[in-house]
Amino acid sequence: MNAFQQLIGTKQFRIHAVLLVLVSLVCTQIPLFNYLGFEFSALIALLAGYSAGLVTLAYAGKQPQDVNLTTVYRSSAVVSALLLFLPLVIISLNALFVRNCSFADGLMFFALGPVPSALFSSALALLVVAGLRRWRKTVFTLVELGILGNILIVTTTSSQIFSFNPLLGYFPGITYDESMPIGGRLALYRVTTLVAISVIVVLAELVRRRRMIRQPVHKLAAGWEKAVLGLGAAILAGTWWWSDTLSFSSSEASIRQELAGELVTEHFVLVFPPTLDSETAGRLARDHEFFYSEIARQLRIRPAGRIRSFLYASAQQKGRLIGAAGTNIAKPWLRQIHLNLSDAGRALRHELVHVMAADFGIPVLGVGMNSGLIEGLATAVERVQYDETLHRLAAQILAVGIEPDMEDLFSLMGFWKGHGGTSYILAGSFCRYLMDQYGMRRFKWTYRTGDFETFYNRKFEVLVAEWRRYLREPPPTVEERTRAAFYFRRPSIFAKECARVIAALNEQTRSLIREREWEKAIESSRRSIDLSRSPEAVIQHVLALTRAGRFEEATQFGTSALRDSSIAHTLLPLYLTLGDAAWATGNPAGAKRLYEALYAIHLSTAYDEACAVRLEAMSRRDAEELRPLVTGEMADSLKVEWLAHKRARTDSSSLIRYLLGVEFMSAGRTNEALHEFLRVRRLNAGILDYQRMRRVAILYFNVGDYQKAKMYFWESLNFTARESDRIEIEEWLRRCDWVEEVND
Repeated sequence: MNAFQQLIGTKQFRIHAVLLVLVSLVCTQIPLFNYLGFEFSALIALLAGYSAGLVTLAYAGKQPQDVNLTTVYRSSAVVSALLLFLPLVIISLNALFVRNCSFADGLMFFALGPVPSALFSSALALLVVAGLRRWRKTVFTLVELGILGNILIVTTTSSQIFSFNPLLGYFPGITYDESMPIGGRLALYRVTTLVAISVIVVLAELVRRRRMIRQPVHKLAAGWEKAVLGLGAAILAGTWWWSDTLSFSSSEASIRQELAGELVTEHFVLVFPPTLDSETAGRLARDHEFFYSEIARQLRIRPAGRIRSFLYASAQQKGRLIGAAGTNIAKPWLRQIHLNLSDAGRALRHELVHVMAADFGIPVLGVGMNSGLIEGLATAVERVQYDETLHRLAAQILAVGIEPDMEDLFSLMGFWKGHGGTSYILAGSFCRYLMDQYGMRRFKWTYRTGDFETFYNRKFEVLVAEWRRYLREPPPTVEERTRAAFYFRRPSIFAKECARVIAALNEQTRSLIREREWEKAIESSRRSIDLSRSPEAVIQHVLALTRAGRFEEATQFGTSALRDSSIAHTLLPLYLTLGDAAWATGNPAGAKRLYEALYAIHLSTAYDEACAVRLEAMSRRDAEELRPLVTGEMADSLKVEWLAHKRARTDSSSLIRYLLGVEFMSAGRTNEALHEFLRVRRLNAGILDYQRMRRVAILYFNVGDYQKAKMYFWESLNFTARESDRIEIEEWLRRCDWVEEVND
């Protein structure tokens, strides 16, 4: 009987083969793990790696002392591959029942995950056999746990949230990013894993010889073995030394070196890209300090020490340096926040709350007891999301039949089970209710301990019932329920088909749309739709068709998609795009109906403004001339020149000046934007007057005229009845007062 037959005939092999088969069968019933992809491969890498090591321990431990361990490893490597073959076959066959959008990607993750992991564990097992006579299984297990524990060490002690690991392959960190473009880096990292395997196997054989022949190791090693050890050690040392350069890790020093810009204030160290001008950097620093004062006031704290704020030029840069390309993060225990520059205005306060709440969080880590409390507090301090108040949004969510288990939401991992937006809003509204009704002191202790009953003297379900009664009045309107369905009746990543592949395709389409590569965007979105009819892909496809001038095709496809009741509630932005297509094909009445329908829902301030601008333009005699401008057909680079020429030549109407002011403001031309906005007379839609006054106020704020800024902020409230707008304007007024006080 040869070595291979002996190995597969062992009890250990049969036990672990059955275990892997059972786990694979269970995975076929679990969303996200039920097809050959990253999640399944990562799980099998952990289990199959450990199994391969234990099988190798059992087999190698029974071999004669004079057997060459290099030969033993060849047999164990084949058996490791056989162990992996079983789950690969099972999950591949499951593709007959569950869609696998990219079998090639799945094979890549499997080849770069479980295969090297099993080979690495087998090599470690040989080294344990060579060095120890007793406690082999215990030591091997502890070594494996130590190597896996390095993930926790790396992601908690450094800025990055990702980690490359020889046993797991790649750990992406806790992030909402669905796209995972790490194939190239992971393949390069796995080359170093193979080098490490070679070094470990040779070292194991030399340790075995050393035990049998009491001579120095260098005399026992053959020439090729010395070469493997020397070259392998050099490669591994070089990989460790240049780990940041290879993007296998990301130290704070390397991040600072790449971002290069730095500004120190009373409470912050801002680190930002060198392309950021000093004026913008100063404005960001001022925003940091203002939100610091606001959060300190609300939470009744005054933390010591500076917070380091890292601002990244793009999501791609942030993803490469720390992971979480599209997800802004905070590390309270390191007193760090990491933001994309484009998200700084939206996400700064939220992430600052995480860090500043460390003042009353769990010792050392500085976080709350669970994600519901952590994210709920940060959302509660913001008070407004999706251009609406938290409590109103929570009422709308409950009104459309979304009934999450609130107790589960405030458990250790329950927050992540549902759709992210729903979890944030409900947790935020509940925390805001507790803070307002019972004060911060009780909430702080609950944040730290997770114990609601002790500090509120009420059972958790009683507190939830109180909160729900508070939300009931007034009941949400039909339009509000429609809006809530759009934002929140969506599946979590665990319920999406081919989430990783679809996310990557949709990101590619977004990039093509930004670059105005319409035909390529059409093809990219069509590939995504062919795999899974996701709302984002449908919206992108209709937009790309419209921008490419294929109006009839866009109308036909978009109208058909809206008839699909399973996703129609997620496709409301199509009203705007289909309105543009109707207008372009000589159906202004149809376009007007679509714009008015979307405006009535108040999907967001941005959509309200887009609809109002189109409706205003359609009421003019030169509507057809304005159509390419207001619908987005005209390139952004041409808009200022076109508008300025029209204003100077024939038309200085309020709409033209308004649009020109918007373009000037977007381009950072403050004085010119003010000049245009101040000459606008009242427009037909209240949202446009509100936005104009608000923009004028912000422009005056940016040039340092805080009294005029406050005047226009106050005046803007005459054109809106929304509570969320009032909250935002009141914050701007406090900001004006704060800046004046600081400057004095």
